[in-house]
Amino acid sequence: MQERLLEWCRSFAPTPFSARPVEWLRAATGIGLALLLVIPLSAWVFGMSVALPLAAPAAASAVLLFVAPSSPFAQPWSVIVGSLLAAAIGIALGASPLSMALAAGLAGALAIICLFGLRCLHPPGAALALVAVVGGPELHVYGFQLLYPVAFNSLLLVTVALIYNNLSGHPYPKPRLPKGNLHHTQDPLPSERMSFSEDDVERALVDFGEYVDITRDDLAQLIKQTEKHALRRSMGEITAADIMSRDLYWSTPDCTIQRAWQSLREHRLHSLPVLQPDSHELVGIVTLVDLLKHFRPASARINFGQLKFLRGVHLRTIMSTPVVSVTEDTHMVDLVFMLSDRGLHCLPVVDDQQRLVGMITQTDLIAALYRNWLKHLPD
Repeated sequence: MQERLLEWCRSFAPTPFSARPVEWLRAATGIGLALLLVIPLSAWVFGMSVALPLAAPAAASAVLLFVAPSSPFAQPWSVIVGSLLAAAIGIALGASPLSMALAAGLAGALAIICLFGLRCLHPPGAALALVAVVGGPELHVYGFQLLYPVAFNSLLLVTVALIYNNLSGHPYPKPRLPKGNLHHTQDPLPSERMSFSEDDVERALVDFGEYVDITRDDLAQLIKQTEKHALRRSMGEITAADIMSRDLYWSTPDCTIQRAWQSLREHRLHSLPVLQPDSHELVGIVTLVDLLKHFRPASARINFGQLKFLRGVHLRTIMSTPVVSVTEDTHMVDLVFMLSDRGLHCLPVVDDQQRLVGMITQTDLIAALYRNWLKHLPD
């Protein structure tokens, strides 16, 4: 009994935030800029008597828009439609013959139910419904015309959030993750075939029972990141430097595709990194597929052992750039996801100056995973 009481008391303690101090500053700056714009403009257009009562709900909306832009509460549909619908409910009940206390309670309850139903739940909407009920004669005289300043504030806040959040590296509105794989088949991604599914996430949310202030995509991404960190901990610190090939064949941008083809055939390679000859900086990569797009058949019957390529074509014109690369300290878990889910067959390894220092192929990765599996077998 005493332990339960202690646990209950501990539940009142604040939970730690995952946001860094720089994120605090980013959010605070966005809120300040938004309110400095919204409140004076609202007062100028609609008058101070309307702008002041609506300032507090606008500030609450700004907190969601700039502190938690990925929250379902902060998406444009929720902010605009949720605010207007809640305000309309409050205006209707404020004009009714009900007592103020009863009208206020009904406004809050009806607003939440309607916002749930239209999937536009926005907590400041309940405040707007209450303001419309208890705002006094100065607001009641406007009737449903009060929706104009509410819409003005909501649209202006969303506009500022669209500009500021995207410029500060927080995509807004929250983009939906693309479904499917690079091969355009119905198969899930390789990393997901032995993991949880969307149905598992849905069932977990149903079992949880309460509203969760996070999108399903974000929840799935959070679980994936947790799995990656757990796998990384269990595997130990195995990095790209431990498994990469170091003695590499490479070419230059001015190399012809005939010579590149000969190198790939002679050394049985599937890709050829392209480097600047002096600095060894990685500038591109050429694969067998890139080369096969530029051959000229010698006859109607194609003999792949005697391909004749178009003369005068250099690698700089056909190479893929920029190149997806990793650094020497990239963990093997990250390499697994890049080589399996992104459709890559190899990963160049570069240093701080983007100079090529190694190459990791799917073969290198399979061998490293096998050795790590053997290491963890019970004796």
